[in-house]
Order: sequence, then structure tokens, then C-alpha cells
Amino acid sequence: MNKNDVLQYLKNNYDQLTGSQKIIGKYVLDNYREVAFLSAIELGEKVGVSDATIIRFAKSIGFTGFAEFRSNIRDGIKNFDLPHKRLSKNLEIINDKNNLTMQVGKKDLKNLEEFLLHFDVEKIKQATDAICRADTIYLVGIGSSGVLVDFLALHFRRMGFKVMAVSEGGVVNVEKIMSIAAKDLLIACSFPRYSKPTYHAINFAKKRGAKVITITDSNFSTVSINSDIVFSLPIENATFFNSYIVPMELCNMLIISILENDKERIYSSLEENIQSLEIFDLRL
Repeated sequence: MNKNDVLQYLKNNYDQLTGSQKIIGKYVLDNYREVAFLSAIELGEKVGVSDATIIRFAKSIGFTGFAEFRSNIRDGIKNFDLPHKRLSKNLEIINDKNNLTMQVGKKDLKNLEEFLLHFDVEKIKQATDAICRADTIYLVGIGSSGVLVDFLALHFRRMGFKVMAVSEGGVVNVEKIMSIAAKDLLIACSFPRYSKPTYHAINFAKKRGAKVITITDSNFSTVSINSDIVFSLPIENATFFNSYIVPMELCNMLIISILENDKERIYSSLEENIQSLEIFDLRL
């Protein structure tokens, strides 16, 4: 098990857990922010088992003990500072303030290298399969996350998929997802500070029986808990905003993976799209 995916592991393997493990696992999933600051004894009291059972549970899912398990959850919880506070904090740890631009570039490169180093090919395949099987692909991402939604929506349409995209808030836009059904797919994009419309869209989609793919920064984020597939991506940088270098690269990889999965149909759709655009005489 990838220890960074402890919550995803508990969700995916819940049915295989023993009776006492299920009790602990459910409490962790529902109260992970609280669990990050409890002792084994305190957690045991919360769920009605001994501290020894808590420790055995942590070891059974790949940790050396409860301390490492708790530390992992604690590390996964982000402090969602306001933009100006985040910038102030970052400036304090940068020695050469005159070279902030280069520091940002280096951090983006480091984030990308980290992403590629831990790249999960199987998860990309699962996401590709879900996208190709969906009747309609719904995409939701508010604020700066809307950049990812618009990018994916543009290329998915060109590839012949039926797409409904929401990249702005408001009742009119949110109502676009009301028709989501069990054979559809929701792709949600949300990073700190997470948007309520995206969170509610995920929960609504799950109630309708639709599959959910979430692109976010942490498996411990609020928007990850009810998702079927989670892409946890590094977006931190020495700025007052999130860096979308890695999320955009993931989008590139998803598009290429989909193309490889159904080349003939997609090539045909792309060719038809180009011919249709020529009617509108949009290009110089």
C-alpha cells in the first residue's frame, strides 16, 4: 500500500476488513482530522476497542505502529491559509527574495519530478476506462480550478465525448449537473481553498450512483473522501496561489491515454471537428 493513500485504501478495502477493523476504519474515514491528534488509547475509547487493537489495526495496513499511522494522517491535512498569509509565510522561508521568480520555477520543476517519480499508471488506466465508458462526462471546478475543467472539456468534446462543464458558480451553472445519472461520470477539480459547489457536486453525483474522479492536492482533502478515483497532486509554491503545472500535466496524460485507448474513433471525431470548424471560418 502507498502510505499516502491510506484513506483511499480504507475505502477500497473496507469490505475485506475484520469486524473491529471496520469499526476503526469507518471512524477514521469520518473523523480523520480528529484522529490526527488522538492517542491510541483515546481513539480506542472513541470506537470502543482497546489501544492494542488500534495498534494492530495500524500495523495491519502497513505502518510500524499507531504513531506512524497518525503522523501520516497529520501530514496529509493541509493548513488552508488565506492567499496573503500564504505568501507572507513563503517569503519568510525564501533566503534570496530578489530571486523569487527563479525559486518559483525550480519548485514547479521539483513538483513535476515528484509527480512523475510516483506516477500511478494503473490509476490512469482506471480513469481512462471510466471516461470512455461514461454516457456523459460532467466536469466541475470553480475559480482557478476552472482552468482544468475548460481544458479537459475542450479536448473531450473534440474527441467525441458528450460533455457538460461547470467552471463558474451560481444557480444556473450548478443546475447543469442536476441530470447526472448512474452511467455518467463526474470529474471534479478542487484545490485549497476548496469550493463548496464542487464538494456538493461530488456528494450529489454519488447519490445518483455516478462514478467520481477527483483531481486535488491530497487524499485527505474534503473533496477526496467520497471519490472513487483520486489524483493527489503537488501544487505548493512560493506564491499566494496554487501552481497548476502538475495538474495540467495530468490532464495531458489523461487525454493521451484516452487517445491510445480508442484511436480510430477519436481520430475520426477530430477530423470531423476540424471540418465542422471550417464552416465557421474561424482561423486566419
